[in-house]
Amino acid sequence: MANATLSRPHGRGGVIARLLILLSTVCLAAGLLTPMLETRRMVFFSDAHSLIDVTRALLDNENYLLGLVILIFSILFPIAKAIYLAAVNAGWAHGQSALVWVDRLGKWSMLDVLIAGLIVFALSGDRAIRITEQPGLYFFTAAIFGLMISSGLILRDARSRV
Repeated sequence: MANATLSRPHGRGGVIARLLILLSTVCLAAGLLTPMLETRRMVFFSDAHSLIDVTRALLDNENYLLGLVILIFSILFPIAKAIYLAAVNAGWAHGQSALVWVDRLGKWSMLDVLIAGLIVFALSGDRAIRITEQPGLYFFTAAIFGLMISSGLILRDARSRV
């Protein structure tokens, strides 16, 4: 007998979850690669920084703890979450353990945005530097919210079938 998840045309969470996962993946790539913040020193000097640039700079400057925390929780974790949610939605990962992991991943969703906010806060402490948000921050935040909503849709769909 075929698995009920695989026989459904849009998997767990439906077509809305699938579209949100796809859109969130695109936004996540844009959020990681495009500038997230711009620093301006005095009036003349400005630099734009993506999340990957900030992480690389922290690791290059031997600030390993903060660099690894950002790498793990703000870069690798959202990528892994998007891949896992796509697998659950498509029916490649199924069963009760898959739903437990979707629930666990959903509870950590806002940590990514919190870390991005802490970076902005930490850099803005110096009064000689002015920080302005760039599109990467909004793409990143949209990706995190999209993944959070899609995991909720997947869980709601699974619970309604029980």
